[in-house]
Amino acid sequence: MPVGRSFWAVERRMALLFGICLAASLPLSAQSDSQSAKPYATLDRQSVTYRGPVPATESAQPDGAVVIGLILPLRGPQEPEGKALLAAARIALEEEQARGAFPKGRRLALAVRDESGQWGRASSEILKLIEEDHALVVITSSNGATAHQAEQIANKISFPILTLASDPTTTETNISWLFRLGPSDTDQARAMAREISEQPGQGRTLLVVQMDHDGRAGGEEFEKAAREMKMAAPERLELSSSAPQLESIEAAIHATAPDAIVVWADASAAKQLLPSIQQAAPSARVYLCSKAAQLSSASAAANLSTGSSRGSGELLTVATSAGATEVAKERFAKEYQARVGSTPGIAAFQAYEAVQLVVAGIRAKGVNRILLREYFANTEKVHSATGDIAFDPAGNSMQEFSIVRVTNAAATVAGK
Repeated sequence: MPVGRSFWAVERRMALLFGICLAASLPLSAQSDSQSAKPYATLDRQSVTYRGPVPATESAQPDGAVVIGLILPLRGPQEPEGKALLAAARIALEEEQARGAFPKGRRLALAVRDESGQWGRASSEILKLIEEDHALVVITSSNGATAHQAEQIANKISFPILTLASDPTTTETNISWLFRLGPSDTDQARAMAREISEQPGQGRTLLVVQMDHDGRAGGEEFEKAAREMKMAAPERLELSSSAPQLESIEAAIHATAPDAIVVWADASAAKQLLPSIQQAAPSARVYLCSKAAQLSSASAAANLSTGSSRGSGELLTVATSAGATEVAKERFAKEYQARVGSTPGIAAFQAYEAVQLVVAGIRAKGVNRILLREYFANTEKVHSATGDIAFDPAGNSMQEFSIVRVTNAAATVAGK
């Protein structure tokens, strides 16, 4: 080491040792004196102390409105779903408003935002529903990606969400702020696999999977359920989420010659796919996931415990066998038909049901997000015009789900 560098290194070490010794020799009273000096700035400890989620009080709702938020696909291939959900929500809101005014002259209102677009847009729109529209609760579509974003926001800022999405991972938190109205992918997969395995002369099963988040998640659940039921592994056919090649799909179905076909895709893809399925395998039983069948109506449920035989070419899905009285169903269906020009599908009934559930909670607990969440979580059964609703501690619906026949499918799903 050069002499100059060595000299300065020794000097620095000596200075450091001198400073340590000097600090040690200072009287302890100097520390107490510094504590009595006025600080440069202070924080209000009361304003920064965390006491859990802060409820939205009535004063947070402007102009006397009680706002229910909707995040829906209003553009693109999923636009029909968005329109169906919005029409059903408006009917429910008008019915509830007609039942009588809320305390302090409050009125019900809907705030609607569009989830269509690139990943992340839904998060921004959900925050707008909360911060700008002052929504008390948000209802989401069947889009699993939107439900995931809603769930992340809800758990961070303590905000209640009702969703039609079936992805089971959205209800895996210990304290749920997201509640699912319909069956999860797991519920659907097990019901489908159980019935297929019980069919007399069970043959080959074809699984058609749309290659997006929801399709992959649901397809994996069905393959898992098939293994649990000790079924032969289903043949797998992957469907592009953008532009499905219908000719090649039809050829693949011909080659497979399945007895049962399970379709895990959205309603738009199902609309394109079903004519090819019916052409290539007219006698196959076709099981649609709830997302594929959401624009279709459903008829009476089958008794799964008996393994009842299915007719050839039937269209089936998984839905609740519970429901309203026939009078209530007919009243809603008639009003929906007058406004939309078609019969309401499964998703429309769920949206109608969701608004009724929210309003029942508001009437019972007041305009308070925290109490509304507790109402969803703790009420054993909430009666609505479309059935009895209850949620488990994770936020999953506790309704009984079973295989039901899809009706009006040619008009509402297949586009025939």
